[in-house]
Amino acid sequence: MDKTLFINIASYRDHELWSTVESLLATASAPDKLHIAICWQDDNDLSAIQQKGWVPVPVSSLAGFPVYRLDGSAALIELIALPYQHAQGVGFARALCDQLYRDEQWFLQIDAHSLFAKDWDARLINTLTGLSQQSAKPLISGYPPSYHVTEAGEIHYGQDVGRVTFNRFTAEKLPTLTSQKLCASQPVKGSFVAAGFIFTQGAFVKEVGNDPTLFFEGEEITLSLRAYSWGYDVFHIPDRLLWHHYTRPTSPKIWEDHSLGAQERGEISVCWLQREAQSQRRVKALLGLVPPSPTDKAAKALGPTRTRRQFEYQCGLNFSLASCYAECLAPSFDCDFLPPRDEEEWVNWHRHYYSKPLNLGALLGMPAAHVLPDKLILHLYAQNNTRLAYREFTRAQLGATHIEVSGWSTPNCPPAFLRLASWWQDSGWGNVIQQPWSEDEGPYCLL
Repeated sequence: MDKTLFINIASYRDHELWSTVESLLATASAPDKLHIAICWQDDNDLSAIQQKGWVPVPVSSLAGFPVYRLDGSAALIELIALPYQHAQGVGFARALCDQLYRDEQWFLQIDAHSLFAKDWDARLINTLTGLSQQSAKPLISGYPPSYHVTEAGEIHYGQDVGRVTFNRFTAEKLPTLTSQKLCASQPVKGSFVAAGFIFTQGAFVKEVGNDPTLFFEGEEITLSLRAYSWGYDVFHIPDRLLWHHYTRPTSPKIWEDHSLGAQERGEISVCWLQREAQSQRRVKALLGLVPPSPTDKAAKALGPTRTRRQFEYQCGLNFSLASCYAECLAPSFDCDFLPPRDEEEWVNWHRHYYSKPLNLGALLGMPAAHVLPDKLILHLYAQNNTRLAYREFTRAQLGATHIEVSGWSTPNCPPAFLRLASWWQDSGWGNVIQQPWSEDEGPYCLL
């Protein structure tokens, strides 16, 4: 086969899909070298495709869904026609496209709402080839600048290229990613991929590929980890080679179509909440937070080249502690670090130590002669209401009119406020008092 660039596009009821395909072809320097695989999760009305000038030719089936070749251009375009009621999430759709890979030299993964710059293909290949001097397996990724279409039909193109950085940990202690403006004139090494824009060697499809068991959340962090474990190194480039439509407020979403109500009406077999719950367990297993499930036969495993811990060293995250280096947060948003000397140093880098002697009277707002409570309960919280410490004091322990609170938290979860509850045997509970925990010595601290 003379095609050299394989393109994976997962589309869910996306009316911008065909604009994306047309942009790919019109701006490519060698459209005849493209092999485009589309998972078309829609109503499968072939007449709508024919009206756009394509000739759908049935060629095979995949996972029980028909596959069409779309004649009408120099590129090879294959379309997996999957009724949207049978959609199983972004990982499933992208993994179906992966199965159409035919050993092409290069691989591009995009979302179905993207527009391209002239000669994007040659420019990406040249950049990746240059990066091979820094890495045996370079991978270009990032959040492309945005575009949007006005009511008058004009396309407005954004200018800011985004690098992928750590955002925060969820209540389930899963890391989320975000975008920061890339301020560089040369490629910058990173740790995280944006699933809507990946360009690398074609072997990526067979080595890493997309995990069909992932529904939506956690796709990018697990894909980043698995790519790293196979030896791929992420680079963010400043070139504006494609644009992405981020907002799309009027576009149908799978969590709207695959609701619990739709399941109860028999329109779908499994609602999105159930699929997401199963997917989240898979994400946790990949991050080492829970044991892998023996029933996940289709799930992707980590590669043989580098370990999960090495990935944590590089990106600055500690999955088990739900911790990140302070430098991962504002204002630096760093995500590429040298490894620690040893595991002990690694653990200490994820510990924020605190200690304060507190003046009990000032803390409770009591005059010196006031009767001490029979019991005092102290909670120390981070800004996100994560409880860091819980202490109970009897009146005897409070006799010195001061207490000391010490311990450690993670750098991304430092102490933020104290909450105290006092109890008297005669009158019961008093008012709950909350005081800020400041970095400097507040009015209730013993100097």
